[in-house]
Amino acid sequence: MVSSTWFVNLFSKVLYIPDTKDKGDYIVVLGGGIDEYSGSVEVGKHTLRRLYKGYLLYKSKPRKIVVTGGVVSKGIPEAFVMKDVLISFGVPEEDVIVEDKARNTFQNAQYTYSIIGDRPITLVTSVTHMKRSLLSFRKFFKEVYHIQSDVPLDFRNAFLDYIPTYRAFYTFCNIVYELVGILQYAIFKS
Repeated sequence: MVSSTWFVNLFSKVLYIPDTKDKGDYIVVLGGGIDEYSGSVEVGKHTLRRLYKGYLLYKSKPRKIVVTGGVVSKGIPEAFVMKDVLISFGVPEEDVIVEDKARNTFQNAQYTYSIIGDRPITLVTSVTHMKRSLLSFRKFFKEVYHIQSDVPLDFRNAFLDYIPTYRAFYTFCNIVYELVGILQYAIFKS
């Protein structure tokens, strides 16, 4: 069941919160991983979706975009890869602010705050990551607007949605990870 798209789609609803309006002075895009293979580095699929949503927000209302993500494993900080993607989309380099030290969501908020201060932000991340991200960012920022970048699964109510798949199981594991993170905030308040 935990690897069936129909169930995981239903289960993912516990993390869903509606988007707010985009009223931030800054757009803050959280890293979602980069892929490294045989010396080649590229942006991961979650990060790419977040960057694209940040780019769309930028296009509708140009302002600075903060990309945040440090070295999670070995290699280059993901914020630099994110910056390159935004520039390739057409965002001027001077409109991209790089925060390259954060290794987790709490540090994303902490280090972004140390760069821009307490300014209204529009936070961009995945549906499954938004609740936990808001817990971190609201510790530092008074005004946090939020726009989600991607849905957990593509559920079409077709035959294949009712058989086990690795994507559904992967998404289930991500949801459980986020729920454990939210529980950690409730217990330790950080």
